[in-house]
Amino acid sequence: MLAKAADLSINTHSFPSLSEINDQNAVLQLESETIDMTKDQRLCDEALAYAQFIAENFPAPKSLTLEVMRQRSENVHAKINEKLIGTFKGTEEERKIKVDENTEIPITIYTPADVKKDMMVLYFHGGGWTQCSRKTHQTIVNMLADATKTIWISVEYRLSPEYKFPIWLDDACEATRQILANKNDYGADETTKIGVAGDSAGGLIAASVCHTVKGLDFQILVYGAFDFAGNTESYKEFTRPEHILTPQVLSWFQTNALRDDNDAKNPRASVLLYESFQGLPPCLFIVAELDPLRDDSYEYQKKLEQAGVKTKLVLVNNIIHSFFSLPGIYEKACGQAIEAVTEFMNSL
Repeated sequence: MLAKAADLSINTHSFPSLSEINDQNAVLQLESETIDMTKDQRLCDEALAYAQFIAENFPAPKSLTLEVMRQRSENVHAKINEKLIGTFKGTEEERKIKVDENTEIPITIYTPADVKKDMMVLYFHGGGWTQCSRKTHQTIVNMLADATKTIWISVEYRLSPEYKFPIWLDDACEATRQILANKNDYGADETTKIGVAGDSAGGLIAASVCHTVKGLDFQILVYGAFDFAGNTESYKEFTRPEHILTPQVLSWFQTNALRDDNDAKNPRASVLLYESFQGLPPCLFIVAELDPLRDDSYEYQKKLEQAGVKTKLVLVNNIIHSFFSLPGIYEKACGQAIEAVTEFMNSL
């Protein structure tokens, strides 16, 4: 059973916000700031409960190294989703895919107990290209596999800043190519439709894979980052610490994910810059209303629809970025997203 936001009392807390970026040693300088969580009246109870949970259970020190950030993200997901971990009734299989001469990346294949073979989904987790993992996102992927009765394969691409663009994207493309070429080996059959999905950074990866790898049947993009320029109105609007993902955070992710400014102008990294969107597979957008990346999805949907691509956009109201991987608190928001994914896949 999911932890209900309504069960948690909401108060004003001290909460860390990004105040300085040190690009050379990849250290985030975090400053505690008292936040009146009522300043944005649109925030729903689940979003407020998440902010309270972080403030009470994972207060940040004055500085966080990348390694500490990664461990903190793992711990936050483990704690929030604690009651849901281990409830998947299907099978879980670990494998590795060789993406180049010297590198194998791990994948996890989740097969629900009552699996159908009409579709299969390759999932790329979010985390700003620098953190999170198959483990942090296992709960939501398990829930999606159960709800859709299909096989979901979670792909562990290499992270930045150790492996900057295009390595993390090339890993995803090569894993997709190999699974498509050998789908029978992963539980599919010849008629199985293969799609990609991802949230945030993983949403960009999934979208970009569709431009590079041919033969995919659908894409599910959850609050993806589709242009590193950051010029949209939502990027300018959601700047307060209670929105969690702020322009400062996005800037830090970009600095670590990309090699230089030229990468930001590369359509593989900023898919809105592609000249053509013809022939892309049908797309479901799931968008958080109070998210600096919200308008990226609006703009990308326009590009796809102008090219004749079938799309559907579901806006989750009164919610902030990163809810998707945290169903232990975001029960209603994740329930709405899972329902949207199920309906979209059933419509294909």
